[in-house]
Amino acid sequence: MNAGDRPRSLSDVSVPRRPAGVAYDEGDDHDAVALLRANGYGDSDPELVAALDDGMEIFQAAAARVLGARGTREAAEALERLAHGPEAAETARVQAAYALARMGLPGGREVLERELRGNPEAGPAPLQAAGALARLGERQGVDVVRSALESPNRVTAMVATKQLSAFAGLEGVDVRAALERASHRPEAPIAGEARAQLEALGRTG
Repeated sequence: MNAGDRPRSLSDVSVPRRPAGVAYDEGDDHDAVALLRANGYGDSDPELVAALDDGMEIFQAAAARVLGARGTREAAEALERLAHGPEAAETARVQAAYALARMGLPGGREVLERELRGNPEAGPAPLQAAGALARLGERQGVDVVRSALESPNRVTAMVATKQLSAFAGLEGVDVRAALERASHRPEAPIAGEARAQLEALGRTG
């Protein structure tokens, strides 16, 4: 796929299925690379930095995720622009902020803490920020996630469920109990996500 053929609307985006054998805790990083490749993006560091300026949030977020996982400090300036950009979409802001924090660079945690204060029923950023902070060793978003697990909005509940494994091992957070509750939700995708996390936790103790 040439650059000119890249999708410009969500309806045209190709989302590849995650293959068997990818560890659950590595899945999001794997999926970000696969998404970019499937939609005509290269995955060299310069190409990923360029993708941070792409108009579609889904690709900006994926590129930020990959750069953070790689620890590409040369991307810091572009990540800062995205994390602090008033016009940036919320998921892209969260992923850019998480990438900065993941690399130990300033500014990322502050953006995540600000996003955490939003309304999880209005958009995914507060829950995604809670999960990112948990992966950085901070449990301050746990109450936001717990509350959202009971949401009648299935999208909100799914985003909340996806964050739970990030809290595993943090003091005072009973992740298994929360996952057990989520595994009994009537929505099959949410219940399946919870069971997948329980299985992954079982393998790691």
